[in-house]
Amino acid sequence: MKIAVVGIGKLGQRHLARWSQLADVEIVGLVGRNPEKLQQVNEPYGVATFTSLEDLLAQTDVEAVDICTPTDTHFELVCQIARAGKHVICAKPLALTAAEAEEMIAICAQQNVQLLVSHTLRFFPEYANAAEQVRNGAIGRPGVIRMSRGVPYPAQDRTWYMDETKSGGLFLDLGIHEFEWIQSTFGDVQRVQAKHVKHTEPGGQSKEYGLVMLRMTDGTVVHVELSWAETKFRSSFELTGNKGMITYNHDDTNPVILDSHHNGASAVVPASMLRRDPFTRQLAHFVNCLTGKCQPIVSATDALAAIRIAEAARQSAAEGQPVTLTEGGQVQ
Repeated sequence: MKIAVVGIGKLGQRHLARWSQLADVEIVGLVGRNPEKLQQVNEPYGVATFTSLEDLLAQTDVEAVDICTPTDTHFELVCQIARAGKHVICAKPLALTAAEAEEMIAICAQQNVQLLVSHTLRFFPEYANAAEQVRNGAIGRPGVIRMSRGVPYPAQDRTWYMDETKSGGLFLDLGIHEFEWIQSTFGDVQRVQAKHVKHTEPGGQSKEYGLVMLRMTDGTVVHVELSWAETKFRSSFELTGNKGMITYNHDDTNPVILDSHHNGASAVVPASMLRRDPFTRQLAHFVNCLTGKCQPIVSATDALAAIRIAEAARQSAAEGQPVTLTEGGQVQ
């Protein structure tokens, strides 16, 4: 499978490293706007580099393009790649709005190309196992679900995250992980109520916090806590039903921390001790999808449903009122 990567930021570099580890994958191109950084990122790999998607599509026989760029660029890139007859792999969230995502899905279907979305959470063993246990009845009838995800506020050199017109903000960019997993595990969302708090210090340091309550069509109540105010990554869940409970806390399974006196920095060994980390497992799954060996674990319509939940949360927080979704996730 001939793959190209668009984007040379952290996600693009992560995907590039993992594509290079997969058998039967040939990286035929890397696209970035900054020529100097492009060459620096490409140094360990030595693949063909391009400063425009047009040149990549014209000069290579790429079969699938992996988009690892800011969210506000996804719509145009996906449409351009699909119209060139190439399969598309796109970072989450799929689009800034549900309307954009719907059009992207339609164009890919018209062009008969696959649209795969990099929702990684279902490839983490803790979440995959919990979802399987829920489906197998381990907790009985689900009642109250609590989930949380928190990270430090986006770094100053990643200003696009702080611009809601580019990233979609806290609910879309961070909450999309939980929203997609919740709907895949517990079914459709019926009602969304949310609160959003943002505080900026005099020196410019900001913090954001969001609380989302979802009522599922089967009556299950889900609380999702989101934070751009942490000192380190954290995530947890508590899945409660009439027969039991499943809990997970990232800190409890947190990997070994290496504190080095060499430069005062610390490094974290990834929590997953699997032979393949979740990101590599996801990309390997994409290859199997592209070669017809399996169907996507996360479909483009799943990604669209998560965007609709995020939009409803943002609307609820802005209006101070719950938002009701009809069947299929449309706002009533």
